[in-house]
Amino acid sequence: MTVLSTSLHVPVATAAASIAKTIVVNRSGTGDFRSVQEAINSVPDYNNQWIKIHLASGVYREKVVIGAYKSYILLEGEGAQKTSIEWGDYASDSRGHDTASCGTFTSYASNIVVAGITFKVKFAAALPSLLQNTYDGYSHTKQAVAALIAGDKSSLYSCGFVGYQDTLADLFGRHYFKGCYIQGVTDFIFGLGQSIYEGCTISTANSVEKPGFVTAQGRGAANDTNGFVFKRCNVTGPQATYLGRAWGRYSRVIFYQTFMSDIIVPEGWSVWNSHGYENEITYAESECTGPGSKQSGRVRWKKTLTSDELRKFTDISYIDGEGWLGEQPRY
Repeated sequence: MTVLSTSLHVPVATAAASIAKTIVVNRSGTGDFRSVQEAINSVPDYNNQWIKIHLASGVYREKVVIGAYKSYILLEGEGAQKTSIEWGDYASDSRGHDTASCGTFTSYASNIVVAGITFKVKFAAALPSLLQNTYDGYSHTKQAVAALIAGDKSSLYSCGFVGYQDTLADLFGRHYFKGCYIQGVTDFIFGLGQSIYEGCTISTANSVEKPGFVTAQGRGAANDTNGFVFKRCNVTGPQATYLGRAWGRYSRVIFYQTFMSDIIVPEGWSVWNSHGYENEITYAESECTGPGSKQSGRVRWKKTLTSDELRKFTDISYIDGEGWLGEQPRY
């Protein structure tokens, strides 16, 4: 196992980003809006100044979308244990909803910061079937997205993402997740994002479907820059899981200095539908700890990266070569 120096570059703000306006959302009616979506809609298209939307503590039961032209929004809750956005949509041909359109929270805009909010697929199997804001993810999983992030230059701090299948669609763009909690069973972090997850807790959930798969990364060509990097994270939970399976033939996922509990299956990784492309897939683990990090049973085609290769992916410059994180509001 290659050892990499821990003295990595971290983003430094050249100047604190100023907030041009603050909007308060409170379900009690004491703020500017009662609805998160109404507050987002109030931001002008092609906005180029940072606008803070502060969500008071509480549960916001609504489907929320930040459109592609609503940039420079800081969406801030009062903590992931206090502020949540919950909805129960899922992919269903009969309902006309696919994976891309079923998210509780969807963000298409560039330059978005989200902090202190939990995004949840609301499970309520015991409620009447006519109530559409429910989804039973325990006995039969379907694609049910808690959050879909498709805008470039998006950073998320101390947020929660709770679901079963396809919990977090890290779909497109450069993203930074720090101190987040992500829970699911099947492919619960998936997409073609170019992302670093730092200090995050990755947890499985109880389900009749087992083992699960933490990641389904979709890199499709050798010159694609995307991939998922998990740095100093914690992989735990009540149920056995693979670290990932290859959604794309050039799928790329790296776990670095991460604690893995005993829930990791010995093989670690699955080729899924990419048989014949094992040499093109980049699945790597370096300096990981815990009972699940044992390498003796891993698939033979798992990669061992050089120190230079590791540095390329684990340094913040992998997603932030131009310094955009330092130009955002700090968290």
